[in-house]
Amino acid sequence: MMNQMKLLTVLALVLVAAAFAGCKYFRGQILDGPGMEREVDSLETDSVPLADDGKHTVDYIRQRVDGMYACYKNPKYDESGSRLMQRVNLDSAYCSLRYQALLSKAEEMAGDGDIVLDYDHWTNSQDDNNFTYEVGRIDQITDSTAFAEIYGKNYGNDYTIVLGLYFERGDWYVDDFLSPDRKDGEQEYFKGYIRDRLKERGEDPNLNNYAE
Repeated sequence: MMNQMKLLTVLALVLVAAAFAGCKYFRGQILDGPGMEREVDSLETDSVPLADDGKHTVDYIRQRVDGMYACYKNPKYDESGSRLMQRVNLDSAYCSLRYQALLSKAEEMAGDGDIVLDYDHWTNSQDDNNFTYEVGRIDQITDSTAFAEIYGKNYGNDYTIVLGLYFERGDWYVDDFLSPDRKDGEQEYFKGYIRDRLKERGEDPNLNNYAE
C-alpha cells in the first residue's frame, strides 16, 4: 500500500512538471496554449528581460534614429544656396501614433492664423539650411521606451535635441521631442494647448482620447 502511494505521488509530480514544461513566458503572460493566455502577477514581470528581438540594443536604436534623419545627409543646393530635399513626411513615418494623435488634435483646434509649431522639431530650427547632425547617446532603454540624443550643428551653433522613443508596431518611433534636460516636451505643450482651446469653447478639457 505504501509503495503504491509513493508511486502515485511520483507520477503526479511528473505530470505537473510536464504541464509547466509546455508553458511559455511572453511579456508578462503565461501561454498555456492557443487562446489560453493568463496574466501573471505584476511582481513576476519585473524580472522579465528586454525583448530578445535584436531591436532593443544601443546599436540598433542608433541605426534606426540615424535612418530617421537620412534626408539631412548629403544635401544638394539650388542656385540661391537653399537646400534641396526630397523629404518624406517625417512625422507620419517616424512618430508614435499617440504623438500624431495629439499633434493632429492641436492642429485641428488651432484658430485662424494660429500655428501650433512654428519650427522644425527634427532640427529644432526655423531654417535648417546648414543643419548637420550626429546621433549621440542612447540610454534608459526599457522594453517600450528609450532616449536618443541628437547633436546638431546649424549656422555655427551647437545644440542637443532629445528624442523620447516608444516601441510599437514592431519598431522604435519618436514619442516626444524634449528639451536637453528632458523635462519639457511637445506632448505636454500639445495637451496644454488643446485644454486651453477646449476651455475657450466651453467644452470638457478631457484628453483621454488623445493622451494614450
